[in-house]
Amino acid sequence: MALFSRTGLITELLDRTELLKANTQVFFRLTDEQLRCRPAPGKWSITEIYGHLNLSMDASIRAILFRITKAPDRPGDHYTSSWLGDMAYSVIMPRPDGSLFRLKAMKTQRPDPAKLHGREELAAFQRHCDALDDILRHVASKDLRRIRIPFFVPRVIRLRLGDVLRFLVAHGERHLLQAQRVANVI
Repeated sequence: MALFSRTGLITELLDRTELLKANTQVFFRLTDEQLRCRPAPGKWSITEIYGHLNLSMDASIRAILFRITKAPDRPGDHYTSSWLGDMAYSVIMPRPDGSLFRLKAMKTQRPDPAKLHGREELAAFQRHCDALDDILRHVASKDLRRIRIPFFVPRVIRLRLGDVLRFLVAHGERHLLQAQRVANVI
């Protein structure tokens, strides 16, 4: 279990969220055809990658907003992650060499390519990053340990808010690397 300064953790996540937004901007230069191009059979296009991110971020952001609006402010500047949160983070976070632990997306988190539009998915992701930014600023005075957020499926698993926020940013970074790799081969 990792120990963080709440202020330091939030500042770091804000910076990383801004980098996600900035690095996503590059994909707006691509054509619709390039955004839909799959690098190989069974691999996701950039549009599908961002469609997946939007599905997961939308559900998580709604769950977070529901809980933080009711949570009281708490003094203190320390946050301790849970063992489950640390494990989820270490699995999803890209390794220092850029490699990833291979995972398969759950069915509910797989976008339907026929319903996706590249630029709309990129813009939706930018809005999700803005919402995450607002959440991070709002929770600066909340107890990141006591607020529990349902974690994907099954909904019986609940992680500490701080762990969910770390996971969301790492998940975005993971798929940004994936999208950059796709852009390099199309």
